Amino acid sequence: EHCTPGMLSVVAGIVHGVAGPGGVLGVIPAVQLRDAKLASVYLGTFCVTSILVMGCFAAFYGTFSEWLAGAGTGGRRGRASRVFVVEFGSAFLSIAVGIVWLVLLSIGMLDEVFQ
Repeated sequence: EHCTPGMLSVVAGIVHGVAGPGGVLGVIPAVQLRDAKLASVYLGTFCVTSILVMGCFAAFYGTFSEWLAGAGTGGRRGRASRVFVVEFGSAFLSIAVGIVWLVLLSIGMLDEVFQ
């Protein structure tokens, strides 16, 4: 069986949901609870919610990208070039957001911009 882009997107969302920096933000409040049962419930809920949200976003983005790349005419060659443009655009935007984030963080304006 072949994996569809949507399935791969869900797997990527799950990996990012577990491995992302949000995990640290999930641990700090749990430690402050000072109750093992409440901390476990909080961490479990945080992990499940993060995984579901990232998985859903990745599935939506993958489906949208596939639809966008498939729109229009031009046969197989035209579709391949649209897929490249969508992939390149996605990668470029990811890098641009990362650079802006790092610059804002380094000059101390990140909190001001996102409040």
